[in-house]
Parts: sequence; C-alpha cells; structure tokens
Amino acid sequence: MEFDFTGQVIIVTGAGDGIGRAAALDFARSGARLVVCLDVKGAAETAAAIAEEGGNALAQVMDVRDVAGWTALVQRLVADCGGIDVLVNNAGVAIAGDTAVDMDEPGWDRIMDINAKGVWLGMKAVLPTMINNKRGKICNVASTAAHIGLRNAAAYCASKGAVLALTRQAGVQYAPLNIQINSVSPGTTMTGIQKNITDEQRAAFLPLTPIGRFAASEEIASVILFLCSEGSSFMTGADVSVDGGMVAL
Repeated sequence: MEFDFTGQVIIVTGAGDGIGRAAALDFARSGARLVVCLDVKGAAETAAAIAEEGGNALAQVMDVRDVAGWTALVQRLVADCGGIDVLVNNAGVAIAGDTAVDMDEPGWDRIMDINAKGVWLGMKAVLPTMINNKRGKICNVASTAAHIGLRNAAAYCASKGAVLALTRQAGVQYAPLNIQINSVSPGTTMTGIQKNITDEQRAAFLPLTPIGRFAASEEIASVILFLCSEGSSFMTGADVSVDGGMVAL
C-alpha cells in the first residue's frame, strides 16, 4: 500500500523496535521530510536504517514520561520545521504477573505512566502546534487488551482502555480544528514486548486468532500510516482492530 507523506514531520514513539520501527521506516519511505525516532533504546539504530535508505531521521533518546523532553523536542521542531504533522504514540510496556492481586504498586504505576500517561503527554506537547497550523494527525496504539479481558494483564488492559477513551474524547474535541485523532488495536504481534511472555502463553493466543497466525509489525504499521494519511480524513475518535479476528470471536 502506498502513501504520500512528502514534506511532513513525523514523531513515532517506541520507534526502536517492532511496530514503531516498522512505522518509522514506512513513513520515511513515503516521503516524510523528517521522522523523529523516539525511544529509550534503539532510536539511533532505526534512524540509521532510515538514513541508509536515503531518508531523513532524528534519533531522540527519551522516555515518553519526560515532560521537559517533550517540551524541548516540540520547540526544536517548530523552530526548525515549522511544526509537526503527525504523532504516533506507540511506546508501551508489559510486566509479567499482571493480575489485580499480584501486581505491585510500582509495576502498576510504570505501566499506566508509560502506556497511558505517556500518550497524553505526547498529545499535550504536540497538539498546540497542530492547533496553530490548523491541521494534524495523531494515531495512538491501543491493543485488543482494551477490548477483552486478557488473563494476567490487569494493568495492561486498564492502560490500553485509557488510551481508547482518551482517543475518543480528543478525537471529538479537536475535530473542528482539522485534527484527526484515531487509534489502532493490534492483536498478538511479533514484537519485542513478546519477550516478556512464555511460549505457553504465546501458544494460548493462537487459537483465539481466526486468521491462524500472529501479525507482523509491518501489517500494523500499514494501518497506522493509513490513519495518518489523507485517506482517513473523515475518521476521528475511531479505533481500528488489526487482530486477525480476535475481538470478533
């Protein structure tokens, strides 16, 4: 699928691996003026991969919980590029043993702060320049965990449910300003986060996926690019499940 992001400035969080890396590469291949690869690790590697293909990228080694970092990044992009066209909030974490009883408070806070608060902080930092420029696209990466109760994923489900609710509210709030905010809910995808679950847990998800396999990161990235393209101009506050049919069961 071909998209045209010629001249656009894109921020992708969690760009060091998996879905974020695939999306960052695809944005660059689609003509983006600059792709900001934001992650706590792997950002430089993704930016280098983009540069090797002839694209323009900036490696931003940063935690999405870093308010000062967000402020400085946006100020730099506004000064250098005139604004930000697209924000993809993809960064997220999961922790093993995530039940309402077994999860400890630091673990709960870590998941909620990165998966949910980090999305809000990115939006809070980027939206003012989008409002000023009277255009913008935001895609938040939720999960099937926002739609169904996954075992051993209490905080994770809660955090991704918060992403969905924030996407709906902000999508409505900023629609009159020519800013579309949507989300994508991936099913089980072969990304780095899968390293935190066992082979037995992974195998248990397969019968729940009617397509009969797990997603590749590139398959989720293509939907992210669609939601950030002109093709989604009449969508806002919406969520697109890319889960091999899991939620439809």
